Amino acid sequence: MTVDIESRGLREDGFVRLPAVADDDALARLRSAVGRLEDLASGRTVSSGDFVLEAAGIGGWAAWQQDQEALTGVLRMAGSIHRHVPEFDAVQESLGLAGGPVARVAGTAGTLVNSFLWAKPAVVGSAKPWHQDMAFAPPGFDPEEHAILTVWIALEPATERNGCLEFLPGSHLHGLFPHSGDKEREPGQPALTDAVEPHVADALLPRGRDAVAVPLAPGSAVMFDGMVLHRSAPNTTPNEPRTAVSFVYKVPRPAWTRTRWEPAAATAGR
Repeated sequence: MTVDIESRGLREDGFVRLPAVADDDALARLRSAVGRLEDLASGRTVSSGDFVLEAAGIGGWAAWQQDQEALTGVLRMAGSIHRHVPEFDAVQESLGLAGGPVARVAGTAGTLVNSFLWAKPAVVGSAKPWHQDMAFAPPGFDPEEHAILTVWIALEPATERNGCLEFLPGSHLHGLFPHSGDKEREPGQPALTDAVEPHVADALLPRGRDAVAVPLAPGSAVMFDGMVLHRSAPNTTPNEPRTAVSFVYKVPRPAWTRTRWEPAAATAGR
């Protein structure tokens, strides 16, 4: 039954909830590992490399691309966290994510290709606009052959108040949408001015189905296809931080996904 529910959710909607993926012990280990990441960022005032700091007003991504000072040591995102703190890799291995929920929907165990901390601090946590993760796949990652499945685990309550993930169900069936905005600069490139985070314009969003917010309790997760459109609202709560980690797995491209965007399909149901 679980296999059918997970597969149907990914196939039809592009995402599926995974209740209670991490038990209390795994949660404690993940939170401790996050603490080590925060220690690594504690003296930083400008984002660089895998560490993106939050910035009040303009948001962490824009401050990073514009090389502006951010809130000292306040992380908005960290990438490759399993390399910076190996405990993350150990926990995802112990949870059996690649050979468990990922394999049940992909038909084969996934290969871990990246991992992230997604911190959205209270008061200043910035929004993330509509986007598809496959739009940011590294060079050599062929969308005709490969897909990604992400398991996004809440470490604190993720609610509609503090910016839980929202998805557009079925949007993974329309292919890779054009993304507007500025391309993330490479190391050594000059800072951007008035940086606009890559996003899918509202006019291109598929119509006919409403966005679905996915609140999660600590230890629960959402697994989603790299083609599904998703976003998160800002966190303006006074004292409700939203912290999560995600593990990204490479899998063979599912037969139900489309890799090329078709405007007629994307605008159907207006």
